[in-house]
Amino acid sequence: MDPEVEGLKVWIHPVMVSEMLNNLVDNALRYCSKYGIVTVRLGMSDAKLLLEVEDNGPGIPEAEQALVFERFYRVLGHQASGSGLGLAIVREIAKQHRLELSLQSPVAANGKAGGCRFMVWFPLSHSE
Repeated sequence: MDPEVEGLKVWIHPVMVSEMLNNLVDNALRYCSKYGIVTVRLGMSDAKLLLEVEDNGPGIPEAEQALVFERFYRVLGHQASGSGLGLAIVREIAKQHRLELSLQSPVAANGKAGGCRFMVWFPLSHSE
């Protein structure tokens, strides 16, 4: 095990964080094309655990990025099914766990603009 991460812990409610990850992946799959790519990464960044869910879908216009976390909001002009609750649930779970949540779009994928990357930072604590 990497000595820098040995003994570090993250305190979460596993069912809620599982739901958060499920909603992020489900959202990415809904907005990708039929043969789209969804990538899930877990790593360290700034002494925090970083979870990323990235897709190569059409992306989210900058003017709508803050709105996608609101209940029932759906990006206009897209035929993806859903109620518009998934990202609102993600935001609420992140808030309850005191996690940092952000969105980056567009993401350069294969030299093309588009795509979306959701990033969640988990604070770490040392085991006692």
